[in-house]
Amino acid sequence: MFEQFPPEVLEKGRKLVPKLKVAKQEGKRSWIVYDTLYMDGKPLLPWRVLSRIRVHHWPPPTPKPSPFRNLQAVKAAPPTPSKPAIELLEISSGPRLVVAIDFGSNRSGYAWQFRTDFERDRLDIHINTKWPEGGLCCYKTLTALLLKPDQSVAEFGFRADKRFSTIKEEESDWENWYFFRGFKMMLYANANSLDAKTTMEDANGRHLPASLVFGKSIQFIKEHAIQSLKEAGVPYIEDHTKWVITIPAIWNDRAKGLMRKSATDVAGIPADNLTIALEPECAVIYCIQLIRQQLEIDGDLGKLQYIAAPDSVLMLVDMGGDTVDITTVRVGERGQMEQLQMSGGGPWGGMRINEKFFILLRELIGQDVLDKFVTENEMDYFDLRMDFETQKREVKHPSDSDSSPRFRLRIPDSLKTLWERKTNKTLSDIMKQDHMREKDIKFASSRLSIPIKIIHEMFDEGVQEILNFTNKIIVSHKVKGLPITAVIAVGGFAMSSYVMKALRQELGGKNIPVVRPQITELALLLGAVLFGQQEDIITSRIMPYTYGVSCTMAFNAARHSAEHRFEDGGRLWANNSFRKHVTRGQAVKRGEWIVDKDYFPECDDQTSATIYVFASDKTDPIHTTDEGCQFVGQFDVEFPRTVAKPIARKAVTVAMRFGGTELEVKATSNDGKTCKKKLKF
Repeated sequence: MFEQFPPEVLEKGRKLVPKLKVAKQEGKRSWIVYDTLYMDGKPLLPWRVLSRIRVHHWPPPTPKPSPFRNLQAVKAAPPTPSKPAIELLEISSGPRLVVAIDFGSNRSGYAWQFRTDFERDRLDIHINTKWPEGGLCCYKTLTALLLKPDQSVAEFGFRADKRFSTIKEEESDWENWYFFRGFKMMLYANANSLDAKTTMEDANGRHLPASLVFGKSIQFIKEHAIQSLKEAGVPYIEDHTKWVITIPAIWNDRAKGLMRKSATDVAGIPADNLTIALEPECAVIYCIQLIRQQLEIDGDLGKLQYIAAPDSVLMLVDMGGDTVDITTVRVGERGQMEQLQMSGGGPWGGMRINEKFFILLRELIGQDVLDKFVTENEMDYFDLRMDFETQKREVKHPSDSDSSPRFRLRIPDSLKTLWERKTNKTLSDIMKQDHMREKDIKFASSRLSIPIKIIHEMFDEGVQEILNFTNKIIVSHKVKGLPITAVIAVGGFAMSSYVMKALRQELGGKNIPVVRPQITELALLLGAVLFGQQEDIITSRIMPYTYGVSCTMAFNAARHSAEHRFEDGGRLWANNSFRKHVTRGQAVKRGEWIVDKDYFPECDDQTSATIYVFASDKTDPIHTTDEGCQFVGQFDVEFPRTVAKPIARKAVTVAMRFGGTELEVKATSNDGKTCKKKLKF
């Protein structure tokens, strides 16, 4: 139920299990990757490329020799790595180990790579496949957290969901436990009001700090990764390990700051060893590393066209559970990328359809029946959600000739019983009621049967939002002179036949092909590892906001508001003035310090000050109190302590660096002292 790959691949893999058991009985080192059985490092069947990603089942089924030999032994890869399609950037020095965490709205997972593996073959990446309760080979677990009354972690993932379903029977103090599921979206929904005091509500209506909930989840994944390494005999050296955590590109700085605080203050990841990565960027980084054959499409005159060639313009559409992130990049000569358009998107992910379905179910059976079912039958409710997720991916577009006229979903016996008990009628009689007949709802063979048109309508709103946004980018002046070569779709929602057909129909009319990698749900995670190895692969980004500092400036009647005017020293001043450092839509190079500006003390004996940074969705904000402005963080600066110098010579020059995924600040005083730091949110 939880596997990540196409049914035909899974079926072939299952048929190989008996052969796997026989091989192990014969003492051979054996394992299955996708639909291929390996014995003693060699494929039983001729090698066939599904993807160049090396998926390592972990821990390996062999004893523990030296760690590097052990890692080599479980590779599902050809004997020699194939060359990338284009000559890539030279490899710079980096950390010994990169561990990336894809913290998703619905599911989460992690992967890692040693520097030596990256230098030999960039796609030699290890993915954890051993999640409790996730089956034999599960690449991600549920984003669900169960905390004990003392707020320590009891379980995370599938096991957390399962244990919470029986918590009332197992724990006398169950009311004091905390359970959170699918909570990532809260940071987007409350982005403008986030602060250190922001709390999250659990399944029982109790609240805990958001940083604690995210931090405990990251802590569990971190410890799970470290334990996996130790079980394999691989030493974990914290100072030589970089941790990468992915976030949607549409998150604002407050959400980024809260995620960083959670990872450092709660999960215990050293601040200097943590990198925040933007999800669509990670996905496109992975995709351009694929072998040429996976990124070729039908071109002119029957020739194949490679979509990631130098100067290609790629639009990456990352369709996850809750959000859809879209970014547009141009590929450079050595595989580096520059962003051409501000990343954007919205809450149009696959879980939106799930929400609409359960609203329909509530209308059909009644709120009280559904509430009782969820409360008393957590495991059945879990199975119902997973069944719907599986069936949802199989929904065909109306234009497909094999589109089924009805959508069928198995209803648990416990829900059927509650429904019949509430109405004092059998389901056969319930189906004869007017509201059922009007919607053409039927029930047969333990399955609810719904006209496919109703399900299509659940898809249409979110899909149309995605199409509207992609069309907006296509006509943007930023990309008008650089036609989009192709659209790459990744993420769990991209597994939907309906969504892919809608995208291809819309963009096909504009001669823009839509490509989906074979391992679409893992593209983001794998790209996050690659980003951790070489952050400079993204050479420039487009600023999503105008950033500046709140300060006092000489009053300009033509510009400043009278309500902020005050008099001091015989002059008129404007308070809360927005002093701009960078403008929304501006292209900023990675590593570039932007706009050195001087800030002065208010009096001779002032030795330090706190500078407050604001962001605005306007290109030229005037005051930090204007609509669309929000406070994003602060940093402290020290003024030179030489009292003999006049104020004008005690200035501190402040510059900001925006080209990375997080805002950095540099303050330089006239006495030569320089201080650099990430913005304190």
